[in-house]
Amino acid sequence: MELLSDAIKWHVLLVKPRSEKRVGQRLGDLGFEACVPTQTQLRQWSDRRKKVEVVLFNNYVFVATDAKRRNEVFQAGHILKYVQFAGRIATLSDKEAAMIKRLAHLEAPVEITYESFRVGEAVEVLTGPLAGYSGTVTAVSGNARLQLALPSLQCFAQVEVKGEEVKRVE
Repeated sequence: MELLSDAIKWHVLLVKPRSEKRVGQRLGDLGFEACVPTQTQLRQWSDRRKKVEVVLFNNYVFVATDAKRRNEVFQAGHILKYVQFAGRIATLSDKEAAMIKRLAHLEAPVEITYESFRVGEAVEVLTGPLAGYSGTVTAVSGNARLQLALPSLQCFAQVEVKGEEVKRVE
């Protein structure tokens, strides 16, 4: 008997567009721990500005499950498949899962981008809710934006941070 296969791990589900919150709720009703990070952001239209709740990872829902219950998640509906890389179901590390959960609690606007890794200056966050995480810094209109890599998803989370909140990693 292999104990590792029975361990609960975080996985990524690809869901139908605009169904992330509904799938997350249904997974919770089925007894799964699900995460659909959202953030209230100010959006501008031609005639008004409004605060709206934005899903940070479009078409993705994060779920904690073990191998025995892995297929039960499809009972929630609107789920297309598990995200896979190199033919294997993507599994998040505990640190990545914790970071994804924290993104929803940041006050600074978060933008998720899906692009290849770029060469840049590596830094570690020293203070605040993302303390201990590493990323790459790029300059955006005079403000530092930190890219936190999520290798299991092959994406980045971009967050504004102050220069004194990070240190250079050598």
